[in-house]
Amino acid sequence: MSSAAQSQSTSFDWDGWFFGGQVGLTGHTATYEDRDYDWYSHSQDFESVSGSLGVQLGYNIVDNSQLTGFVADLSFLGNSTETIYSSDVIVANDVNYLATLRGRAGLAVENTMVYVTGGLAFAGFDRSWTEFNDVDDTWPDLGADKLGVVLGFGVERAINNRWSISGEYTASVFGDNTSFNDDDFPLEINDTVHQVTLAFNYNIGDTENRTVAAYGTPADFSGAYFGGFLGYGGSTIAQSDIDYDYYGGSYDVGQDGGVLGLNGGYNWQSGATVVGVDIQFGSSNIGTDFEPDFGPVSTSIDSFASIRGRAGMAAGNTLLYVLGGITVADITNNYVNLEDLSGTYTGLTVGAGVEKFITDNLSWVAEGTYTMLDGDDDANGNYFHGSADAVMLTAGLNYHLGGTETGGTGALRPTHDWAGNYYGVDVALMANRGTVTDVDYYEFGGSFDVTSLGAGLGGHYGYNWQNGSFVYGAVADIAFFSNDEARTSLGYREVRSSIDAMATVRGRMGIASGDTLFYATSGLALIESTLTHEYDGGNNSYDLSDTRIAPVVGLGMEHAVTENSSFRVEALLTSSGEASYFNGDDCSSGVPGFDGFECDMIGSDTNITIKAGYSWSF
Repeated sequence: MSSAAQSQSTSFDWDGWFFGGQVGLTGHTATYEDRDYDWYSHSQDFESVSGSLGVQLGYNIVDNSQLTGFVADLSFLGNSTETIYSSDVIVANDVNYLATLRGRAGLAVENTMVYVTGGLAFAGFDRSWTEFNDVDDTWPDLGADKLGVVLGFGVERAINNRWSISGEYTASVFGDNTSFNDDDFPLEINDTVHQVTLAFNYNIGDTENRTVAAYGTPADFSGAYFGGFLGYGGSTIAQSDIDYDYYGGSYDVGQDGGVLGLNGGYNWQSGATVVGVDIQFGSSNIGTDFEPDFGPVSTSIDSFASIRGRAGMAAGNTLLYVLGGITVADITNNYVNLEDLSGTYTGLTVGAGVEKFITDNLSWVAEGTYTMLDGDDDANGNYFHGSADAVMLTAGLNYHLGGTETGGTGALRPTHDWAGNYYGVDVALMANRGTVTDVDYYEFGGSFDVTSLGAGLGGHYGYNWQNGSFVYGAVADIAFFSNDEARTSLGYREVRSSIDAMATVRGRMGIASGDTLFYATSGLALIESTLTHEYDGGNNSYDLSDTRIAPVVGLGMEHAVTENSSFRVEALLTSSGEASYFNGDDCSSGVPGFDGFECDMIGSDTNITIKAGYSWSF
């Protein structure tokens, strides 16, 4: 055992008020929905990446290594873009500010905190849609101040008894806002904002005379439990029209609503390590109904069931965990009573949660999850396909059977030496969404999505440093995946998406307790993506395949099996950059200032990955 693993650095008292400043990297996706077929009657995604500056104020309560608290922050974003669309349209998308009010819960050991966070988000959007060939067919003001939900996770490390530095990831999801043009046609927009921030915080108050809890023991989370939950969620339910029967692209409908359900599971515990299986059955009113000029549209998530693995660290009476598994959902997806893609959709779920005993057998639990689902073709042979995704923030109560106790007194002193080199093998499950965007209206004029589910096999190599309970390091990995899916209309069009391989280079930071390491991770991914769009019997095609560079974030838990080997699980989220392809055709409109443009399409990929690996150190 190294001296780093045996020693205990001076502890930081996290209790009380704090304030600080932050810088960040922000990604914004605006999905435009043409609900009256005024323009294209399918969805168009506009994306931007920029920086942010902000301030935050919050309050922490730490009891026996258990963190609870809240934070309010305000960020000013540089996401301001203008996109030339369809050769004679300029689409402006600006995000001016993002404010959140969030609860935080997790673990605080010595000078390090790891936590999950969730709450409300409020943001200001300015944008417009200006068509130069038809001034009346313009939306001059699509802006709005919008309320949404936010979830995320972070790591914070004390520098001295006043100052700390934190890294945090959040995803804010906003529902639709609607604007009408002079022809009284509606255009609806839903938004997602991803943010990675680096913050410096100053602890207010009398830090000299406070006491800090020593190491202790965790409560016993092992055994069977059952419970119930309720919460709030947002989803996008899509129909993809491969045969150009109506609109030729993917039509995404955004909606939000409440969720409730029952759950049960079983945990195994060894020291601070807790692994288990959890099963959920839920229902929701996440849905919407509207009737444009050409007929009614009805979409909703009616019910869902999930089987998820949970892996985490227990300290005091609190369990902080990462989760991942398989979800099936009963989806209503009916387009103008002609294309009914309703049915059972299947996909992957990733997320994180925190659970805390409040009596010997009763605990509260809060979770944030993201689910990507793939559906079926329609029964009429018209080459329509359904897909969906959902973000949910839930809270509930679990009743634990058997001899559980609330007698947790803190985190275990680290007993495993995590410092040094390690290498290993990984198995994985991935859900990927490949997106083709036709920004010049060369063929279908919107975004076309192809969702695929697959498995992967690979390896990793990394290095850790350790200071008491604080472990930090870097890891590089690569895996080869079986994700491959095509949407085909014979003799007319095929859109194919596959992920051949994904490699990441990531930093990771976390807390060691006993033989357990719980950590957050972020970095860059290299995605070997095959993404093609062929039509007219293959005479016209766009090959958007590329090695994409993308940010990747996630959470993981690692448990030492022997002195030189360990088992780990991770949940990762990756949203790729874009690749453009020009086919040489002239897409000029004859409008001054818009001449001379070549037709192009844009390709991108978004995926969630559940990884399990085994490592050997040397």
